[in-house]
Amino acid sequence: MSYAVRNTLILLVVLILFVAGGWAYIHYFQVEKIDTLKVQVEEKRQELQQKQQIADQYSSIAQTYQEASDYFNNYNKALYRSSDEDKVFDFLTTLNRGAANNDFNFAFSDSTIHPKYGILNMEISGEGSYRNFFNFVRAIELSKPLNKVKNVSVTPIKVEDEYGRVNYSFNLESYYDRSEILEEPPLEVFTGAYTSVHNPFFPLVRDVQPNTENKINVEQSQLVALSTDRVFLIDQTGVMQQVRIGEEVYLGKLSSINLSNRSATFTLNKGGIVETVTLEVQNEN
Repeated sequence: MSYAVRNTLILLVVLILFVAGGWAYIHYFQVEKIDTLKVQVEEKRQELQQKQQIADQYSSIAQTYQEASDYFNNYNKALYRSSDEDKVFDFLTTLNRGAANNDFNFAFSDSTIHPKYGILNMEISGEGSYRNFFNFVRAIELSKPLNKVKNVSVTPIKVEDEYGRVNYSFNLESYYDRSEILEEPPLEVFTGAYTSVHNPFFPLVRDVQPNTENKINVEQSQLVALSTDRVFLIDQTGVMQQVRIGEEVYLGKLSSINLSNRSATFTLNKGGIVETVTLEVQNEN
């Protein structure tokens, strides 16, 4: 065998060994590692997508955070500066005016201490119109100082002509600052009031009030004449009386005049039951 052929065979064998060794190395060692790396790459890709979705929400979250910060920085509530119950009494006295005016009693009960704040417990009772009581409690809850109204009890006063008045009582919890890091809060009061408040204790049907002022009782009177704006009648005592449209009579008022029918209509409120009474001129002459 010539030297050239021998060297060629040696190189061919070496080449075959290199190829076989490389294939074996890749097949038995690298393929498994590549599969593992592919799995890791896919996991990282999914993780990247999730984080990208979170990153895309940054603007809206930042805006929400800013709105929340502005809300808390400008919150319409504040703690009392100290545990002095006279401050609470002064606050209630400030509220007790106008549409929230009523007669109230103030009694300090006890206080509860927490690490950074405390609670003053008071018992409030009083008397007044239901509308004023409603506005009084509403002003306590909506004003700047942090107060909590609990255990409200309302009882109507059963006195003649006093259907709108009630007795009431409630517990008041007033929160004050113990951390001494907050500035002195302004004790701003809520001055808005409902112009019309439904009183659930006002009876729909009431006793008919007696005619103590001896007003014209149209049901016991006789219509004798009428004009465009007034009527003439003989009342229950036999006295001639004249009544203009809108003027009061016993339990009501004159509401309309009908010249064609020679009649007058009165609207009466008999203890919550509204009726109309129509009188006609009986004398044809």
